[in-house]
Amino acid sequence: MLILSWNVAGLSTTVNRIHSSYDSPAPKGTKRQPTSAALARFLELHGADIACLQEHKIPKQQLSSKSEPRHCSNVTGYESFWSCCVDNNKKGLNGVVTYAKQGSVLRADAAPLGSPDLDAQGRCVMTDHGTFVLFNVYVPASGGQPLAFKMKFLNALRRSMRKQRQEKQKPVVLVGDLNIAHTEKDIFWKDRVVHVDEVLDVVAESGCDLPRWKVELAEHWPKIEQVLESKEVVPKQTSNSMTGEKYDKFRLAVAVDGRRVYLGGHEVSAEYCTHRYDFSPYSYRDPETNEELPAQEANAVGVGVLAELMSKIVGVQWDEPILRSIVATDGSVRRLSPTRKWLSTVLQDDDMVDVFRYHFPSAEARFTCWNQSLNRRYFNDGSRIDYTIVDRCLMNRVADSESGSLRCGGAAMWGKQVFTEEAALSAATANGRFQPVSFEGGGINEAAQDTLDTQFGPAHTGMVYTPPSFSDHIGVSLSMCDSLLCKDLVVDEFDAATRKAQPHKLQKTIASFFAAGARSGPRIPERDSIDALSGNLQRKGIFARSLSSSSSSSKRAKLSVNKNAAKSSKSILIHFQKKA
Repeated sequence: MLILSWNVAGLSTTVNRIHSSYDSPAPKGTKRQPTSAALARFLELHGADIACLQEHKIPKQQLSSKSEPRHCSNVTGYESFWSCCVDNNKKGLNGVVTYAKQGSVLRADAAPLGSPDLDAQGRCVMTDHGTFVLFNVYVPASGGQPLAFKMKFLNALRRSMRKQRQEKQKPVVLVGDLNIAHTEKDIFWKDRVVHVDEVLDVVAESGCDLPRWKVELAEHWPKIEQVLESKEVVPKQTSNSMTGEKYDKFRLAVAVDGRRVYLGGHEVSAEYCTHRYDFSPYSYRDPETNEELPAQEANAVGVGVLAELMSKIVGVQWDEPILRSIVATDGSVRRLSPTRKWLSTVLQDDDMVDVFRYHFPSAEARFTCWNQSLNRRYFNDGSRIDYTIVDRCLMNRVADSESGSLRCGGAAMWGKQVFTEEAALSAATANGRFQPVSFEGGGINEAAQDTLDTQFGPAHTGMVYTPPSFSDHIGVSLSMCDSLLCKDLVVDEFDAATRKAQPHKLQKTIASFFAAGARSGPRIPERDSIDALSGNLQRKGIFARSLSSSSSSSKRAKLSVNKNAAKSSKSILIHFQKKA
């Protein structure tokens, strides 16, 4: 069984690109059915039994009116379950969808967080696969929402996962774009931070036998701080030399010895200009406890930013070997990050496993997202923010992963070599076959078909290097034992939450009434199957009720569904009998 998770950054564009590259004509003399045949073929080429997509950006109205792009709600062989953004301030954004092989889902919930303002943004859909439950999430980005809102989302997500374990007696799989880079290995090396105040303390106490960069930093930091007090955001206008089109942008400027010096690059907003150069501590107010909590320590400065400040403000040049040595000895992640702390707590206290990092603990620079507009993928300047995380009791069902399953883009890299930065860059660019965008315009370069096809390969746990033209994220994958996937479940369409997760099915045809009478109700997995998955959780006291209690309630639910189905079927048949 393969679970594929992928932030498509707009399903309309992605599905159109998939259609242009992977559609196959209908057999001669037959009429093409209104399904997304290309998307079905694409998922089959990946071997995806379940595909979780984030940021589909499709309004609910399009699904309910069946006007979504390329019939992407109707994929042959799959059921789809949607959570759409209905927040008036965010319409046309966010959205997650889970495609699951037919016969593998009992029920779904497009609003599982239990909070109207959170669920309205369409960032989470939960599906029950009998032997486990799956959360497909798109966590708010730190720059797009206040930190308090992001933490509210994460805390609600954790509660919802716990509820499934305790009340439904089922282990949890969490996949999606968490917008959290957890460890040093999950961010580009130049984005690791130096805690400047600690360096200054060491220099003040020691004074000698220190790396020269530390002495230079201590000598010049007062001037850097003084200059940064003069920060101002300057409106700028850029233009495309080929088309003449003009763009309104912003630059950050400082005054250095009577002259204006620009920091960073052109940005689309004033906020983006300043956030990398604001080293003051800050906190946020927890919306649930009303506590004021620390969120960032003072003077935690990215290594790349620190090198720029030393060069532009005080004229001290640090070359790459020096910067690499700084990263090796003093580079880290921000220590007070509430989001990183949340993920650490989920892994430790809730006994979940980051499957990629479990299998590849020493893999460097394996990122899942890059700044597309600045061509960062082609330098592998990115971050790993997309995850597959499972309850530890499921780890014996995760397929083994060897180093060869880490894609490298070139057949020459195997063994320990696949864990290097060079191997990661080769994988991200298909060994150089994906080419960067011209800053003069023209859009993303279309790669040859055989280059696009490098994304496909044997089912594995790791990363799926989908093309740059499809999204600014790549996919992540989780390969598990086939026995974990049920194949003869029936979606409980009488369940209100499930119906809401399938807005494309709200318009019922007359045939659906007859089909309802034939339904046998959802098949509940055998008790010993659930026992095998959840024994560890029971021993740890995580489950609140016994499995026998759960089994009894499931049988009652099944009986109720069958009665409702029969009643519905009988009532519609009576109308036809009277007419006859």
